[in-house]
Amino acid sequence: MSETYDIGKAHQKTIREERSDNAASENLFGAWWEDIDTDIKKAEIREISYATAEAVILEYEWLGCMPAMVEICYGIYWGDACGGVVVYGTEYSENLGTWDKYDYSGKIILLARGACVHWAHPHSGSKLIRESMKMLPDRYEVVTCTTDHAAGEIGTIYQACGFDYVGSMRESNPNVKSKKLDRLGVKINGKIYGSRAIRQKIGSQKKENILKI
Repeated sequence: MSETYDIGKAHQKTIREERSDNAASENLFGAWWEDIDTDIKKAEIREISYATAEAVILEYEWLGCMPAMVEICYGIYWGDACGGVVVYGTEYSENLGTWDKYDYSGKIILLARGACVHWAHPHSGSKLIRESMKMLPDRYEVVTCTTDHAAGEIGTIYQACGFDYVGSMRESNPNVKSKKLDRLGVKINGKIYGSRAIRQKIGSQKKENILKI
């Protein structure tokens, strides 16, 4: 039996639409991006600093934070203007030996965050992902990524970039009783904390303990 989930519009699309409507009035220099020729053929992919990636991720990405372990970041540029970023980090389950049987350990990296700004070309995300993957250090042969149904994500961009869907490792694990959207997520001052992060911050996942703090 198939299941249908009404997850609505993707979070990043909503944010880009809001920024498109409001950014000019909020910016000291007005709509400066309107003078940029965002022809996708003229875009350049560059390695960027943590700080540059963080500025875009905090504004546009659903989780509203950078990953705990960051390996390398890339951005898509038109001249000196950054139109989007991707952040690669440690693959979540590598330290559990999950990938040993495939001989992926030490060769695998996670595409942990990614976002494009409201004025970027519509194909910026796919170009940035595909080109940045080519620029990763040679030792990385496998790239993983995840989607979040709570953010309205269904992996459209990953499909466009040629990724293979392997399902939910958590849901396919017979030792874990789970269902869609049952992961803990707590929003505090606009920032989303997952189960591990909330345990580190609060010391508990219990609702009453979180509300006290």
